[in-house]
Amino acid sequence: MNTYYVLGHKNPDTDSICAANTYAWFKSKLNPLDKFIPAICGTPNETTEYVFSRFGIEIPELIIDLHPRVSDVMLTDLATIDENEPILSAIEKFEEGHIRTLPVLSNDGFYRGVLSIWEMSDFFMPKDFANRPRYMFRPDNFAKVLPGEMIRQGQVAEFETSLMVGAMQFDTFLNRLHKLVSKEEEHSNYPVLVVGDRKDIIEYALKQPFPAIILTGIDPSYRLTCDFSTYRGWLFVSETDTAETIRILRTSVPVKAIANKDVPILVRTDYLKKAKENLRNSYYRGLPVVEDNRLVGLVNSSALVDPPRKKVILVDHNEFSQSVEGIENSEVCEIIDHHRIGMIKTVNPIYIYAKPLGSTCTLIYQHFISYQVEITKPIASLLLAGILADTVILRSPTATAEDSKAVEHLSILAGLDFNDFGRDLFSHISNLSNLDPEMVIKEDMKIYTEHGLRFGIAQVEVITFSDLEEVVEKYRIALDKCKYENQLQWLMLLVTNILEEDSYLLMSAFPETEKYLAFSKTQQQVYHLPGILSRKKQLLPEIIRVVEKWYKESQL
Repeated sequence: MNTYYVLGHKNPDTDSICAANTYAWFKSKLNPLDKFIPAICGTPNETTEYVFSRFGIEIPELIIDLHPRVSDVMLTDLATIDENEPILSAIEKFEEGHIRTLPVLSNDGFYRGVLSIWEMSDFFMPKDFANRPRYMFRPDNFAKVLPGEMIRQGQVAEFETSLMVGAMQFDTFLNRLHKLVSKEEEHSNYPVLVVGDRKDIIEYALKQPFPAIILTGIDPSYRLTCDFSTYRGWLFVSETDTAETIRILRTSVPVKAIANKDVPILVRTDYLKKAKENLRNSYYRGLPVVEDNRLVGLVNSSALVDPPRKKVILVDHNEFSQSVEGIENSEVCEIIDHHRIGMIKTVNPIYIYAKPLGSTCTLIYQHFISYQVEITKPIASLLLAGILADTVILRSPTATAEDSKAVEHLSILAGLDFNDFGRDLFSHISNLSNLDPEMVIKEDMKIYTEHGLRFGIAQVEVITFSDLEEVVEKYRIALDKCKYENQLQWLMLLVTNILEEDSYLLMSAFPETEKYLAFSKTQQQVYHLPGILSRKKQLLPEIIRVVEKWYKESQL
């Protein structure tokens, strides 16, 4: 199964979001083995929210960007180890699975660190040979690594101490033991004793607070002659000799004793850039992905070489500047659009359906008809809303006979009068004075580049100009701020009264191009555009003409 994200443009309008939702539905019916997820790249406006709420349809999920993230490459089928398991079990997992990083978990599933060859090396080949090493012992692990039998269980399940071998004369043993055990902390400093057939040492040791005694090379019948009644530690009989027991015993240490708890961790939403930097600054070949203190995955360095690219279908736009951040990291598979062709470059041939119609939803409606896919009432309602919103109830000069035909059919399928429905849609538009100027500009702003000039045109639809004069200065300030934030040289806001079919154009200061505009100037950086409704068909051609004239003049 392939997963495709169906995306509209940044600062989405009603047509863009309705197109993403309905085209994802269409594709899922056409290709049921694949998954098509509609998504939006910005906050929906009030009209769009009303449409989806009215028909009880969930607004598509928000996607901030398409930059590859940890969740795109992390492994989830992982070998792990319980923190109390012996190091020998970890060694076996490394060998069997050919793995390099082994996450360590608590018995209730919480993340406790990682093991790698580096921790193993430090444990078995310590740099400090001057001091006697101390180990964390968990006697329950003895039988997991040593052939033998536990004949007495102690009272302390886990302890840290040193290791001592009773392979010497009794007097020498006592002398060395007394040097090892301090009088102040006598009980805590007794070592684990490994001893062979040394009756005098064994009988003495059973009366002392050794936390554990491991007998080696002793006939089972001998054990029965010893008095264990007063001994409170662990007593284990190893079937191997002393040397072999000592060699293996260290592998009984629980892995939590050597696990690295300071390894950088990731979360699913982290960008791969962060994962690469963390791995580059670490000697590890993999990093754990942890959320709520639980392991959810692992990112190996090999997965970062050629990370998978999300498959996307673009609707209502076809230019990098208008698409979601990180679109260059994805695989664009289809484009459905009714705007000018600025074209995103693709590696492979793709399906493109583009026509100069009033709405992308009309193009999608035509797909349903061509492929004979049923248009349900909810889908018909969304398609109708998208067309009416983008063509201003078919009044916009961008509206075509094909848009009208689609509206006529969809009205029947949705059970709606398109004129009444259209007026209802546009009644959910706030006055300029009630809106945040920056949000208005960002909500439906499209960015273009012509002759090296990077400019933006935003549009907002209103049902009255009565409050325009009082907010002009606020919008000028907001235009200047948004221009710098988006690294533009020129930014405009087309304020369109959809009832009167009239517009005003507010802009940031750019006198080099303003002087070529054919529109009537009403005040500083404000122009009257009677009869102008369409940014794409009526305003953009004039702005491009102005930019071309400015460019030619600047070359003289």
